[in-house]
Amino acid sequence: MRLNLTAALGLAFAVGGCVTTSMQGYADKDLPSQPISHVAALVTASLPLAQSMQASLADEGAKLHVAVDDALTIFPPTRQYSDAEVKHELKERGIDGVLVVNVGDSGVMQQYAGTILSGSYNGSTSGMATINTYGGMSTASYQGISTGNFIGSATPIYRSSRQTTFSAKLVDALTGRILWVGNGQIDASGKLFVGVDTSASKAVGAILTDWQTKGIVVPPT
Repeated sequence: MRLNLTAALGLAFAVGGCVTTSMQGYADKDLPSQPISHVAALVTASLPLAQSMQASLADEGAKLHVAVDDALTIFPPTRQYSDAEVKHELKERGIDGVLVVNVGDSGVMQQYAGTILSGSYNGSTSGMATINTYGGMSTASYQGISTGNFIGSATPIYRSSRQTTFSAKLVDALTGRILWVGNGQIDASGKLFVGVDTSASKAVGAILTDWQTKGIVVPPT
């Protein structure tokens, strides 16, 4: 006899999960007459998360006809740049918005969720049964011995989770005026959802959706 069902249920519990996203954004009352169409993005986060968020910004921005460049490729962090240099470079590239995103991330956390026992048993049983009949009823008694071997393993199961918070602001590239600010949080659980790509894509999706809602970018047709 093999104990596979319990192990399967434990595996499903370990890898299953969900993602919840919450965000609040605020747009300035005096937005530019033309929607933002070209953005330089600066993401402050751990390297894997920053790279994933930059990639998501480029991919998702393209769907809204918004070009998104990595600010560090425009202004390599090798020296200080004057305001005049920054404004000149942004104007030359046709960039009309600068997005700054600060990210806080818990990393993958593990919580003990129990132990799964699985294995197989082989054995035999021998004994003697006695049946007593009285009237129309019979009773039976059994005495015996069961011998065998059980081979198995105990596997601890851990529940994976991750929390990512972010604050962001969009600045007018020409005037330096803040056009939009937002804060959000991503809560993920389960092995399938705690990677950096999930946190990055959910955060980017929340930001761009809020921009659409508030008329900062052109909604998709």
